[in-house]
Amino acid sequence: MHLIKALIAEFLGTFALIFIGAGAVTVLDPPNIAAIALAHGFVIMAFAYAFGNESNSYLNPALTLGVVIAGEGRIGAALPVFLAQFAGGAIGGLALAAIYGVDAPHSLGMTTVTTSLTSVTGGLVLEGIGTFFLMTIVLNTALRGVAGKFAPFAIGMTVAFCIMSFGAVTGASINPARTLGPAIGLGKFTEAVPYMLVQFLGAALAAIFYRFVFAKSIGDEKDTAVPDEPAF
Repeated sequence: MHLIKALIAEFLGTFALIFIGAGAVTVLDPPNIAAIALAHGFVIMAFAYAFGNESNSYLNPALTLGVVIAGEGRIGAALPVFLAQFAGGAIGGLALAAIYGVDAPHSLGMTTVTTSLTSVTGGLVLEGIGTFFLMTIVLNTALRGVAGKFAPFAIGMTVAFCIMSFGAVTGASINPARTLGPAIGLGKFTEAVPYMLVQFLGAALAAIFYRFVFAKSIGDEKDTAVPDEPAF
């Protein structure tokens, strides 16, 4: 029953992230980058506080992979979480397409590189670095427990400051489900695959760094905003 609750929580949270976050991009003009950033950050924060005891509320397949690589989760239990997150993202993208149409402004919040500001390679590097930062914050504030009950705030604000920093350049998805959702809604996948690859890579590198530098030693006290026995 605990796993079922976790999967429902991850599905709902990821759906909300795409529906609210990408929805904000759709209806707001690009100069409103702060509002778009906070829309993403607040959704993540709210669902982490609401369902952190059920699933950890990562709402991000790259973070789920990183937790496993960091030695803080099990791959067998993480696989259904991947599916729930991607399903939530896909349904979120389809819902936006149904409401606003495939010709909606700003491509339903689909993340693409603005080549007038950087190259495609430069944009992918930004996405990888941003995901590295996010994974590092998740592992240290939530899993290692240094932020206690403020971990959801730190994680949500990390997403927000990444969007404020380079959202105008790449969309600052830093989340494969966030990347894939609007792409499914529009049926356009040209940049989705490379985005997702660098996001998984950024999370994996952060997890390896954490595992060999910051991971808790056996017997360390744990005061976290997530349960002692997470869903995976």
